[in-house]
Amino acid sequence: MEINIKNLFKNLCCSKCKNEFENDSITIIHKDDKLLTINLTCTKCNKDFGLAYLNIEKGDNELEIQDGPDPINTDDVINAHNFIKQLDKNWQKYIPKSE
Repeated sequence: MEINIKNLFKNLCCSKCKNEFENDSITIIHKDDKLLTINLTCTKCNKDFGLAYLNIEKGDNELEIQDGPDPINTDDVINAHNFIKQLDKNWQKYIPKSE
């Protein structure tokens, strides 16, 4: 899989030192046809941003970022809070059974 990290993290920088991310900022932990697991670390100040899981599609030797769901908004957070607040001792019934 050809990976163009500069395109993927274009216009993004470290929140601590404002250094732009570079190819060396990314360590690929795992990859397959449509999923990358990466670790992001600033090469200037060494701030570790942890793991990221990227759902990707290959295309003309560059990564194409896929559209995802809408960002979480304030109403989503309030609805989740109210749902969790009302859970009783049988809260596990809301978790799907694994096969």
